[in-house]
Amino acid sequence: MRSYLVAGWSLIGAVTVLVFLIKYPSFEEKQDVVIKDAMTLRHLAERNDVPVQSLVPLLSPKERGDLVTTFRNIHRPLREHHLDRDDIRNSILTARAEGFPMRDLSRYILWALWIVAAGYFLMRRKPVRRLRRLWLIVTFTVFGIILGAAPNPMEATVRLHKLSAGIPGNPVVLVTLSFVIFTLMSLFGARMLCSWGCQLGALQESLYDIPVFRRFKTSHKFPFAASIAVRITMYLIFFLLLFGILNINQGGPGSILYHHFNLFKIFDPYELAPFTLLLVPLLLLTSLFLFRPFCHTICPFGLWAWLLENLAVHKVRKVDPAACEDCGVCEDACPTDAMKALNEGSRRYFRPDCWSCGNCIDACPQGALAFTGASWWTATRPEVPQLSGTSTRS
Repeated sequence: MRSYLVAGWSLIGAVTVLVFLIKYPSFEEKQDVVIKDAMTLRHLAERNDVPVQSLVPLLSPKERGDLVTTFRNIHRPLREHHLDRDDIRNSILTARAEGFPMRDLSRYILWALWIVAAGYFLMRRKPVRRLRRLWLIVTFTVFGIILGAAPNPMEATVRLHKLSAGIPGNPVVLVTLSFVIFTLMSLFGARMLCSWGCQLGALQESLYDIPVFRRFKTSHKFPFAASIAVRITMYLIFFLLLFGILNINQGGPGSILYHHFNLFKIFDPYELAPFTLLLVPLLLLTSLFLFRPFCHTICPFGLWAWLLENLAVHKVRKVDPAACEDCGVCEDACPTDAMKALNEGSRRYFRPDCWSCGNCIDACPQGALAFTGASWWTATRPEVPQLSGTSTRS
């Protein structure tokens, strides 16, 4: 446990330092304000890297009378609004001058604390299923409803690619360090950010936990081969469009496929793209009987986090193989094929996604499983307990 606390405090410290680098980027270059008549307010905000909410006051009281009316009007071209360009420019500059709110910066540190605390409960090997349900509700309520959609790992990944493609409008320091922070969290514990800290993932799993379609859920799991194939295909199309290698409907450079699938924006409704709005009912419905459908098919950071699982310091491991009776209880409890792959031992790396949810640890009657550190991390630390063949669950 002491080795875990060392890693946890190191993560919190590293995130804190990176957050201050984001807050005070003295070497950051100011981007020009870009205004074009064909842009909508949403595209204008995105292109100039300001929240669309900061531009909504430009609309007349009638145009922003309610959520539906406002949503419709922020997707109309600027030429239809007859807005004064100086007013638009001043609104953008004012939003930029406010910098990054301390609320957003504090969220990174809060995320690190939240993930370290979740790992601590997993390390104790106590039944965590009931706690996890409450944890997920708090996650999507605090990090989603209260604090909004950004920052989030999906946008950090997409923005990093946009910088690589030479698309301006995104602060280099913010984008780069955001992606580094999310990567560190995933290296600290396998899928800990996605599983315990992601607001959209928490919403999906909370819906999945509702006791409907129970028989279907126990007999049907998202096939890993299909999941990884869809994610890779999505990423390749995104990459080819972004860099102009694939040109469909005048896509080329700047065509951001993931913008149309960014369901994180349900926590910031004004920023939802029209096509994405149509996907919201589908997400809510499929989440009732499939485990995290968005994570398994779309999220580009989910693909990156799957690769990082192979390097993660802490993950679910079979710490007492001799105690395992191959009863299959852990496989039934696992919402994916991760435990099946672990038991079969067919390969050591690039197994199906493990979400470090703790279901298998709770279910194992022999206590053969634990969320623990890699052997190279715990080998010189005798305080880390080794399980015997008897159950240590309470």
